[in-house]
This record gives sequence, C-alpha cells and structure tokens, in this order.
Amino acid sequence: SVLTESDIKASGALQLTDLIRGLPGVSLSQSGSPGGLTELRVRGGETNHLLVLIDGVVANDVGQGSLVDLAHLTSANVVRIELLRGPQSARWGSGAIGGVLSITTKSGQFADNASHVDFSAGVGTQGTLQGSMNARSQSDNVGISAYASYIRTDGDNVSRVGNEDDGYDNMTAGININYAATSEHTLIANLRTVQYENDYDGTDFVTTGLPADSDNVTDGSQISAKLRWEFAPENTGYRSALSAHYRKDDNDNDNTESGADTGGTTGERIELNWTGFYTMDNWDFAGGVEYLQRLFTQRGPIVFGDPNQKQHDNTYSVFAETNGQLTESLTATLSARFDNNSEFDNAVSYRGGLTWQLNDYYAVFTSYGKAVKTPTFTERFGYFPASFIGNPNLEPETSEEWEIGVKANWKSLSAQISAYTTDLEDEINGFVFVSDLGAYSADNIDGESSREGIDLELNWDSGYGDFTAAYSYLDAEQTDNGITTTELRRARHQGSLTYNTDFGTEKFSFYTKLAYTGSHYDTFFPPFPEPSQTLALSAYTLATVNLGYQIDKQWQVSLKVDNVFDTDYEDIVGYAGQERRALLSVNYSM
Repeated sequence: SVLTESDIKASGALQLTDLIRGLPGVSLSQSGSPGGLTELRVRGGETNHLLVLIDGVVANDVGQGSLVDLAHLTSANVVRIELLRGPQSARWGSGAIGGVLSITTKSGQFADNASHVDFSAGVGTQGTLQGSMNARSQSDNVGISAYASYIRTDGDNVSRVGNEDDGYDNMTAGININYAATSEHTLIANLRTVQYENDYDGTDFVTTGLPADSDNVTDGSQISAKLRWEFAPENTGYRSALSAHYRKDDNDNDNTESGADTGGTTGERIELNWTGFYTMDNWDFAGGVEYLQRLFTQRGPIVFGDPNQKQHDNTYSVFAETNGQLTESLTATLSARFDNNSEFDNAVSYRGGLTWQLNDYYAVFTSYGKAVKTPTFTERFGYFPASFIGNPNLEPETSEEWEIGVKANWKSLSAQISAYTTDLEDEINGFVFVSDLGAYSADNIDGESSREGIDLELNWDSGYGDFTAAYSYLDAEQTDNGITTTELRRARHQGSLTYNTDFGTEKFSFYTKLAYTGSHYDTFFPPFPEPSQTLALSAYTLATVNLGYQIDKQWQVSLKVDNVFDTDYEDIVGYAGQERRALLSVNYSM
C-alpha cells in the first residue's frame, strides 16, 4: 500500500497513526492520548515483527524490544509512506517477519532545480499547538533540504477515573545534503532528530489493576544518520552503493514516577552496507554484504536488584536478489540472505514470487517466503530484576508465509485482493511465570502460531472525487503445550473508507475517512492474588474530516476534526482512546 504526498496533505493528519489506521493488514494499539505507546502489528505478527525505515534507516528501538513506538512519528514533512506486507528478511534482515514500513521525508527526497520554502501553523482543542517548516534548494550539483516541526498538546485523560490530562511535546528536525561530485559519483548525507516528552498514567496495582492519574513523565530522544556513496559508471548496466547508517533511541534522559527516577534504556544500531546492482536485458540483479552491530544499555535505581547492564551483538550478512521476465507475461522474483550472528546459529532467509499478467486488466501473483527474528536484549537479559528475569537460551523466531492474489487495473478503478497463510515457529512468550524464581521470564512456546487472512484494497477515481476502500480479515491463533488461544490486540475484521475531492474547483478541498476496528481481545491483570483475565474489547469506528480552502497560490487554511462523533473506545484494557479534537491550520508556500 502506498500513500503519496498528495494523500498525506489532503488528510491534514498530525501523526502517522492517523494515516496508517485502516490500511489492509494493519492492527493498531494505542494507550490513549497522543504520545502514549502506539504499536503496529501487520498480518497478525508481533509489534516487533515489523521493520520501519525512515529515509532508508532502520528505526526500530533496540532498547525497547526492537519495536517502533509510532506515537513519536509525526506526519509533518512526510512525503511518502509504503507498507510492504509479508516476510521480507531476505532483503532487510532480522525483524522483517510481518513486513516493512518505509517512510520518506522531504529531506530524504532529491530536490528539483528550484528553491522552495513553506510554513504551517495550527491551533486546536486540548491546548494543541502545531508548527512546521521545510526548505529546499538545489544548484547544478549540490542539493540541500531541511525541515522542522513542533507539536504540543495537553492531551486527554487516558484512565477511566480522575481528570488529569496526559500532555505531549514533540520536536522533530532533519537535513539532507546531496553532492554530485561527477557524473558517476554522488555523495548523500542525512540527519534526523526527535526530542519528545510524554506524560503517562501509572497502574493501580492495589485496588483496580487499571491506569490511574499519576505524575509520570518520559523524556526521550532519537537520532538517525546516513552517509551514502553512489557509483554509476556511464554506458554500463552496473551501479553500486556504499552506506553507513546510525540509529540511537535514548529513553534514559529523564524518566520519573511521582518525581522519582525510574531509569531507562538506550539502544543503538550501527550498520555498514555495500550493494551492487546490474541490469541485463529484462533482468535486474542485486547483491551485497552487510555488517550490523546492536548495542543495549539499561540504567536504573538499585532497589530489589541491579537493573544496570550493557549488552551487544554483531551480525555479518550476505544477500542477493533478482527479478525479471521469464516470458512476455510471466515475471519472477527471488531473494535470499545468509546471516552470521555472534549469539545465535546461522540463519537463512528467502523469498520467491511469480506474477502472471493475464491481459491488460488482470494479473495473478503468488509468493512464498521465510523470515527470522532474533530475540531482543530485554527477553534475553531481563529488565526488572525482582519481577522479570531474562532467558539467554532463547532461539530466534522463524516465519513462513504463502500468499496468492489478483490485481485488477481498469481506466478509473484499481483493486487488489490477496489471501495468505503464515506459520510462526519458536514464538517468544515474554510473560512466562517461573515458579522456581518467583518471577516472570521469556521462553519459546512449545507449538506454532498460525495466521490466516485476506487483504483487500480498492481505488476509484469517480470523476467526483477519489474513493479508497480497504478490508482485512485475520484469524490469528497461538498453540502452546497443546492449548490454542486467540492472539491479543488483533481484530478479526478491520476496514476503512476514504473520500477526497476538490469539488471541481481550485479553491475548496474535502477529505473524510471512516476507520473500523472490530472487537478484539486483551489481557487484564487484577490485583494480586486474582488471576489474569482475557477480556473482549468492543468494536468501534472513527471518523475524520478535513476541510481546506486555497486563499491564493501561497496561502491555504484548513480545519481538521478527528473522532468526529467523539466515540468512546479502548485498544488496550483501561486506556481510553483519544477524544474528539479539532485543529485549525494555516499554510504558506513560497
């Protein structure tokens, strides 16, 4: 699924979750107010089974179980979002079991030979303030682009009781420089930073087991950097790219509960990659080598044990990919990867696919792939010494998936439907009680997790506006020691309907989206000694509207309303969903 710059602009979305909710195969879990932990699951996988790229740099947080908290990804200055579903480890390495989410910012794209500056400012309910700026310029051989955005909101009260709102601040900035040294050599440097502060509620473990108003704050930062050298000899089918990537997620700045330091984590990824590309006739070939080092640091007060630790691992990889035409109507793709990890056995990932173009309108496709996910540092070495003990003997998770589908493309209507079945082996259960230790730990389950589903997407240019419809069906189950249970926080039915039009004028624009999330299960932990309970959370539909008016070529004003009908909902037991909110924005482009 692809969202373009025009799609993003028409929506008026402040956060990426507003755009991603309702895409085929996607399950979102948000712990209430903006800034609250927001997890994304694709095709029933775990939240750390999705690899997220920002301008080509992996953004998964090594310090937080290798997941990505989407709460800190704003849509300001984002120009493209691509969601690739299914196992992709053969190309992207460990973690791409459920798929890959690729985000391109304005500093990640090349500018044209012109200067451009635009500004945006907004004010809204819940004390929301928003501002952004981006500028770009490119001469004959040097291009520079930069952006910055700021969001502040008082937020909502996420707990079922009390009246304390949970506020959020986010400052994001990025810069990109590309230099064409010669016609064959190009150098690219990219830097992105995020600073955020989030208020959150603690849990009342004594009386209710639910979130309760409390003075808790998380202060964190993110840094992504990329250096890339591209070599493209003239009059040949060959080119290559040498890249160095760095990612740091620091959640150890100032984490407090009622003013007391609670510690935090720092995760780092250092990646070196060389890839060569070659085109011959109707075939494309690619192959390369990669080195990855992951570093994990944890800091915290010593109370019932010492949580302070430092860990790291290294992975050396070799990979190859090819795609081309077997016949005039039959296209094939094949990719494979070999990983040598310092802590685990060698792993092989692969993926193959065929597409048969039946005629000008219809195509049938199928694929089979295997992907891997190495255990996280938290799962292996623990987090809270008195309550969660790590398991250094964990095995990597492996996933295999079959998919078959049909694509249709007519003059004003395009559609795609696919069915898939996935088997996940050695799934890691991070909540296993070990009676000998009197604490919880992680372990590979004794059984398989199966996911079966259907993804459907339809786009129609009606002449009176653009319609997009999406639907997903998911049956996700986990079998452990002969007991089968439904996977949590994954709705069986989900869908969305989006309509966007300019009314045939150059002045007005109208965007609306209905996103449906079906009923799903979550676990509730009542106060000790009561056992945990699996509860069903009700289905809900969220409505969004964005109205725009183009005053002249440079000025535009828009009004965005989220959760138009002020629907009450919960993605996670006890965490109230975001209330209705409105934002009035002014945009200036020069």
